[in-house]
Amino acid sequence: MFKTRTYLPMFVAIAVTGMSSPSFAQNFDTSSIKVDHALAARLPEKIKAAGVLTIGSDTAYAPWEFLSEKDGQTPEGIDVDIANAIGKKLGVKIDFQTSAFEAILPALGTKFDLGVSAFSVTNERMKAVNFISYADTGNMWAVKAGNPTQFDSKDFCGRKIAIQSGSYHEKAVIAENDLCKSAGKAEIEILPFSKQPEALTRVAAGGADATVSGEAGIGYAVKQSKGAFEIMKPAGGALSKHGPNGIAVAKSDMALTELIADTINSLIADGTYKALLDTWGVGSVIVDKALVNPEVTI
Repeated sequence: MFKTRTYLPMFVAIAVTGMSSPSFAQNFDTSSIKVDHALAARLPEKIKAAGVLTIGSDTAYAPWEFLSEKDGQTPEGIDVDIANAIGKKLGVKIDFQTSAFEAILPALGTKFDLGVSAFSVTNERMKAVNFISYADTGNMWAVKAGNPTQFDSKDFCGRKIAIQSGSYHEKAVIAENDLCKSAGKAEIEILPFSKQPEALTRVAAGGADATVSGEAGIGYAVKQSKGAFEIMKPAGGALSKHGPNGIAVAKSDMALTELIADTINSLIADGTYKALLDTWGVGSVIVDKALVNPEVTI
């Protein structure tokens, strides 16, 4: 059921940087969620017959998704709980599979039914897939404690930035680098990593000035680091904007897209969704309504 691969889970990154072992929030108990038979009846026949929703996720982005430190294989996190809640409402099991982040969207409709991996919803991505908004999040910088390189989020031309490959943040930093070049300033040295924990590790080791990612992920990592990092809010530009995270569905499957949106809205309406997010301490990211292909500015 679970496909293994080479990965650097959060607790390994913590060990590398000298941080203490994480104490993750207890997973949300979805056992009391009742099947909504009207929603379940709308499942595509293929999924209904299999009784399983297959989900692709980059499980190295705590607290959204990560592999349990107990066995290094069991997916846990906010997105895992959300997927399990959706599965309970629809009366199907969830097959939460680990995938390289950049490989998830191209595999929708073939290998995966859904992509649930804290995806930032962007206009570029919506050309290729459908999105259902399910959280409203911002971005945050992390620097080594004491900010020894005097990193400035208002002007990071000429700096070394560690970043997760394929992420919205990578594209935003590349765009900032274009502005640096056009202004005649020193170029940003962009250091790409397949996992966000690897980018944090590089910063902690002094090999990069800073890294930037979603505020929940950065905030959680900094909290667990017990003083290894400090955070810094973006100052202007695309990185300073809030925007939705979205669950991704194949562009050709609007029926499944609308079903997932209606299922999340059912969880919002009955209070389950807020309780789930509060369990992880991120209740502030809740959306009033899950929207299909929401309007975004990025």
